[in-house]
Amino acid sequence: MAAGNYSPVDGASQVYEIHEIPLNKSRSPSYRKPVLSASTDTFSDTKSQTHLRNLSGSTAASVGKDEDASLRRLLASSAKITVGGSWFREIVCLLVGGASVISIIVVLAVFSDSPLPDWPLSITLNTLIALLVALANAALAVPLSSGFSQLKWVWFKQRPAPLGDMELFDEASRGSWGAARLLGNARGGAIGSFGAVITIVALILGPFSQQVATYPTRSAISSRQATIPAAVNYTGVLPGDTSTGFVPILPMKSAVYSGLFAEAGQSFPSFTCESGNCTYEQYSTLAVCSACVNLTPFLTRYCNGTTDQSQCGWQVPQGALLRDDKDVFSMTSYFPSLAGDMPYTTIIKLIFMGTEAQDGQPLNYNPWATQCTLDYCAQTIDSAIVNGKIRENVTAEIHNNSVVDITNSQGTIPVSISSSENKTLFISEPAMLGIQSWFSTIFTNGSASRNSSFEGLNQAALVVVNLTVGISSGTTYFDTDVVQTFYWDYYEYADGLPKAMSDLASAMTVAFRSFNGAIPIAGIATTLETYVKIRWGWISLPLFVVLATAVFLVLAMTSSSRSGTELWKGSALALLFYGLDHATKVQFGTSGGFEEKKKIMKDVRVRLDDDRNFGSVLRS
Repeated sequence: MAAGNYSPVDGASQVYEIHEIPLNKSRSPSYRKPVLSASTDTFSDTKSQTHLRNLSGSTAASVGKDEDASLRRLLASSAKITVGGSWFREIVCLLVGGASVISIIVVLAVFSDSPLPDWPLSITLNTLIALLVALANAALAVPLSSGFSQLKWVWFKQRPAPLGDMELFDEASRGSWGAARLLGNARGGAIGSFGAVITIVALILGPFSQQVATYPTRSAISSRQATIPAAVNYTGVLPGDTSTGFVPILPMKSAVYSGLFAEAGQSFPSFTCESGNCTYEQYSTLAVCSACVNLTPFLTRYCNGTTDQSQCGWQVPQGALLRDDKDVFSMTSYFPSLAGDMPYTTIIKLIFMGTEAQDGQPLNYNPWATQCTLDYCAQTIDSAIVNGKIRENVTAEIHNNSVVDITNSQGTIPVSISSSENKTLFISEPAMLGIQSWFSTIFTNGSASRNSSFEGLNQAALVVVNLTVGISSGTTYFDTDVVQTFYWDYYEYADGLPKAMSDLASAMTVAFRSFNGAIPIAGIATTLETYVKIRWGWISLPLFVVLATAVFLVLAMTSSSRSGTELWKGSALALLFYGLDHATKVQFGTSGGFEEKKKIMKDVRVRLDDDRNFGSVLRS
């Protein structure tokens, strides 16, 4: 029996004795109740001694009984108190988590296939998604944690279990590592394992959510300007001292020279496309078209009625000749007469002849002939600007093959062509005559020879070049630069002559589209815009976590209710109020550190039992 000393404030000394009074011998042998006794009294005054005598008599006994009854009532009432409260908080958090995921879906649906939003502070759509996922994770952690905490009490309520399971459940309620331990130790039953899987899967909600929205690019219509010219007429001409009285304007001459000598390929008009990417509806324009036909089957041999082979050569029905002893290449030009011996739209016809096949062997005699024509036409063009570069495709050509006598027209009959849109495109008669008269001076008949004898060559305009092109090599003599350029194209390119004529026609068409007779064709400017593309399959994981958490919470609530377990969840007060009973504590002894007690714990199995005095205790 232990004794304690108490010294009141007034200096008087009182001595108390503590007696052990078991409240219930069968259930609580270790419970001790301190009761006042007056076996030894020392008071400084008579009043105090009288009070002590009264207390040590019948009054002391009644006080002990009253306090004992009050303590029993307190313990009984505390056993009925629900330490953890209700499930209201968990349900609210579950709803918040579900609302967060639904908000993600709504946001994605709103911005799906829309341009990338431009929000203040450079906030991106992924930032908003990450924020909502973080909110969902935080909210769903509450029902998961409470579910594990309550399942801990259910686990010990339903069966004797190792005391170490208490720690496993506590760790599982704190996060994924504890959930993995609970799952790895196969504790917690089906419901606990299900909750552990949810907790682990919730770890990857963040990375998965970032895969939902992607940001590819696409073409989008822009309000920027987009125009391209189309010629509806051409009237550019100057009066001059020529056979026709007209000469072309200098920009047209420049375009022709560029088409002949620049070797820049197809020419293109200037355009306006501020975005760098524009499309245009098909349109018609006044143009120059080219065409080449093979005349080789019509070649015939001539010798001018002599047996001298140096006077022999080849000719075509049109009258063009090629002397095979001197020339390896020739060009003969034909222009329509005013009386109308060709279609009115014809600009020039050129007949090219040669003695070497383009793909043959050098000096291997193989004569050929080709006729190429330039004429005015109407072209239907499909244009597009891609990354600042123009692409044009001629989808249709319309020609006017009418033959017109303009001997006495006095410049009043234009060259007219109906387009595919039933619009009349024309070039004025003076402009047509000016081009024709100038062409007659630059496309003069000429030839090329590898013979050092200048006989038969135009020595005044002779061009001597030592060149290697295709199968041709060595010193070559040309009558004109124009002959040289067609000779070069013939040997250099597989489709050399048609290509040269096409480049010339393209340059003249661009010239038509660059002068006063051109009108702007409006187009549509497009820009590359970044837009939001949603991969809805990735949203399945957040939905699964929310639904699975709801199922887990319902299972935990149902299991707790059916087992009759008090709703303590993770409250620390529950362990303070309803801890281990005395018999279980004795198994751990009074010596040894914490780690030693943890080792003993592995062999101790406890169960949550009802106790008449304490409500519930963990009993081994």
